[in-house]
Amino acid sequence: MKNRISHIFATFVATAIFTLAGISSAWAAPLFIGYYPDWGKWHKPAYTVDKVPYNKLTHVLWSFITPNTDGTLRGDAAEDPSALDEMVTLAHAAGTKVIVSLGGGGQSDNFVPVASNDALRQKFVANLVKYVADHNLDGLDMDWEWEYNPVPEADTIAYSKLLTELREALPKDKSLSAALPCSPYYGKWFTAEVLVKNLDWFGFMTYDMTGDWDDKAMFDSPLYPHEGYTTWSWEETRDYWKKRGVPTEKMVFGIPSFGFQFQGATGPGTDFTKGTAKQIAYKDIVTNTDWKYFYDSVAVEPYGVSSTGYVTFEDPHSSAVKSRWVKENGYAGIMVWEVSHDYIEGVGNPILDSIAVVLHEEPTGIRDIHKMRATGSRLDASKKPNAQTKRVDALGKSVQNKGHESRLKNKFIFRVEP
Repeated sequence: MKNRISHIFATFVATAIFTLAGISSAWAAPLFIGYYPDWGKWHKPAYTVDKVPYNKLTHVLWSFITPNTDGTLRGDAAEDPSALDEMVTLAHAAGTKVIVSLGGGGQSDNFVPVASNDALRQKFVANLVKYVADHNLDGLDMDWEWEYNPVPEADTIAYSKLLTELREALPKDKSLSAALPCSPYYGKWFTAEVLVKNLDWFGFMTYDMTGDWDDKAMFDSPLYPHEGYTTWSWEETRDYWKKRGVPTEKMVFGIPSFGFQFQGATGPGTDFTKGTAKQIAYKDIVTNTDWKYFYDSVAVEPYGVSSTGYVTFEDPHSSAVKSRWVKENGYAGIMVWEVSHDYIEGVGNPILDSIAVVLHEEPTGIRDIHKMRATGSRLDASKKPNAQTKRVDALGKSVQNKGHESRLKNKFIFRVEP
């Protein structure tokens, strides 16, 4: 299996570099942000800071530090910063910035009592600013995630105050960003004007778009909507936040290096056994020989089906396509949650590496494809190297001449089995 993955990935990179070579552009490379889990040291094998591909990332985000109820700092790096300090040394040697992310899903409970109290909030901010200076960090990332809906107005006010005071207290050369929900479900509780004023970029969590909360097993991180298979998409994320006043040049979109597995489902849009949906790392998906892999060219989503269930995930191909969409539309960049999920011993990080090829090399000509879409022209897929000529949906059914043509965004050069 390892040799198969190595061969597939080497072929992908070689093809990608050949395709990109010789094309000139004045565009700057977008941000490429990877979250590092501080619990990676407990993985087997351990994923420690020396394994992070710093030379491919522009920023690495240490996850996480949270507040104690008295405004002091809590987390592995607060108690013992030696691994974080090693990360800073390694990252800065590669020209990569290091940021600490605050909070995280399931770890944000103490934000409300701290941020709602003027004295505690000021103490927390002062502790963070000192921590940034003491450890030579390049900024902070807010990942205060509410676990309840609706969100009380007092909590949204507390969030806005904390964000504003952090920006005012941080040195101007230190960045402030935030991980934010991709849809209105939680997004509507954030004050967009405060975000725009204070954030250097918006990290949209364009994943977890399906899960055990859904009636059907859907796609996890689709680029485009596909009726019956998606609940939300990257395109809808952009449109929603753009309407709320967020500049597109500050938009960072999230690629998951994990998937969602549903027992009992036979594909996207099908029933599943409630209580069985769970996240599964990319490295564990591709080493499981039970999966038969498919690709939905409308939503730009790979998936797998076995005798027991269905998994929706990202692979090097879909990640490259989405990264191109970001780069050639002029958005701020890509973030990956998280950098250990696709790490395979002896191979590296297939998803991270495919993103890096796209973001850090020259444009690929997709701009012309988007222009054709805008004018209603059709692209002859057979004239693109290695392009798929049969246009199908997630279940392999032809969607040509069935009203889906507007969702068939283009056919892409990259194609890699997961």
